[in-house]
Amino acid sequence: MSERVRVGTIGFPLRDRRRVLAAVEIVELGDGRFTPPAKAAAKRIKRAWPGSVAVSAQCSSYLVERPRGGVQLPGALAGYGGFEASEENLALFARCTDFAAAVEARSLVLITPPSFTPGPSNLARMTAFFAAVERRGLAIVWEPHGPWEHERAAAHAAEMGLVLAVDPLRDPAPEGDAAYFRLGPFASMGSRLGLYDLERLAEAVAPFSDVSCVLDTPRALDDVRNLRAVLAGGTPDEDPGQDGDEDDDEGDPLDAD
Repeated sequence: MSERVRVGTIGFPLRDRRRVLAAVEIVELGDGRFTPPAKAAAKRIKRAWPGSVAVSAQCSSYLVERPRGGVQLPGALAGYGGFEASEENLALFARCTDFAAAVEARSLVLITPPSFTPGPSNLARMTAFFAAVERRGLAIVWEPHGPWEHERAAAHAAEMGLVLAVDPLRDPAPEGDAAYFRLGPFASMGSRLGLYDLERLAEAVAPFSDVSCVLDTPRALDDVRNLRAVLAGGTPDEDPGQDGDEDDDEGDPLDAD
């Protein structure tokens, strides 16, 4: 694994998770995107995890969006969501950091939905929330969705001490030593990333001393291999072929309970 740049996937694009782990340098785990797994499940993940592969972990969306009825969480469901500094939200964030620490994650990735808009009240609550929580040495990565102008999101992230996740094929990364690049399904228009986009990614990586680049593209493992080749000064494989069936979260002992 590179000391400066780690290239990998968001989740697992193949049923055989061990094959994915043999091909990447980082995986962004989605196990905690709703309710963080229990400590026993986190320990099982860690025991099966190769030391050569870094981890980032998604943070619970219930910090932002109130869970619907039927969700089993401690306390009152009304205490969750909206970045309120409630007992329930603060305890949930602590569970997220507990899970991240147990799997030795480098980062905790927070994805806010389009309903979380950049109005003054939302900004104030989010700022107060992150001033109140214990981050436990984790880098907090934030990817806003919805009507956020890139410059405003970058400024707000900097104010809170968060790392703004960006797709560098679409938006420039904020200044700093570290960057978190996050490329979704539309980055490659349904196919593998072409040489031009791979070279643009390599240029985007260059200014930073610490970069995580995770992909959720249709041919994610092909894109990982090809980007690593370009970063190393080589050329991408014309047709590397992504083996196995695609499946994000099922059928492997690495699954968390």
